[in-house]
Amino acid sequence: MTMETNGFPKGFILKRDLNLREAKHILRDLLGIELRTIEDCYDTEEYQDQNKEYLDTVNRWLKGELEDDSIADFAFDCSDEQLGLMNMIPIVAYLKKKGIID
Repeated sequence: MTMETNGFPKGFILKRDLNLREAKHILRDLLGIELRTIEDCYDTEEYQDQNKEYLDTVNRWLKGELEDDSIADFAFDCSDEQLGLMNMIPIVAYLKKKGIID
């Protein structure tokens, strides 16, 4: 893990960035966030931009470069609750299984 200057954990040291499929799995399947589909977008370009945002946000969030709010913003139609530690357990297990973290 990377650490803040005050000694608190900041984020993970990833062996590699997640791909889009992995990022969407974390958002949709592990965090329960309903993701936009191509039918929700005006055109293919908007859909591709949305996917790039998902990918960039998840990778930066896992590295500790973004706060939880950046992920919670995708869940605008879901609960206002914080992500919480219990949500991180399946994410850590998934990242370890995929060899993305040690």
